Amino acid sequence: MSNAKLCKSWIVDDEKSNVYNKTLLFMEKRRMAIAEKSQKSISAKQGSLQITRLLGSFLTPAIYLPKTITIEFEELETGTKITLHIMEDIGLSEDSKLKYKYNNFFSAWLDDYNNYLNELQSNTY
Repeated sequence: MSNAKLCKSWIVDDEKSNVYNKTLLFMEKRRMAIAEKSQKSISAKQGSLQITRLLGSFLTPAIYLPKTITIEFEELETGTKITLHIMEDIGLSEDSKLKYKYNNFFSAWLDDYNNYLNELQSNTY
């Protein structure tokens, strides 16, 4: 069994600089620690291995499970291409219940991120 991860690409109808700034705001609101940022990508971490070990992976809320997020931005003529990679950072790839917990969190996170970008985009017109 592989590690829990979600990889997705899509295009938004907005300038790269706007999408980049909106992404930074979203990550700040979600209390994510920015690990690295450049003109083309943002990498962040969230969660705590210590809390997960203290409470156990099944009792730890998904927001506290260790995870890494990398978002890449590519400017196109028609908008911005976003490539997202979000993966567990705990190394318990053999546990199917934990993988299910991570995958549910990743799907909800992606929906929230898409909604945030769309909401801000519709408010600017």
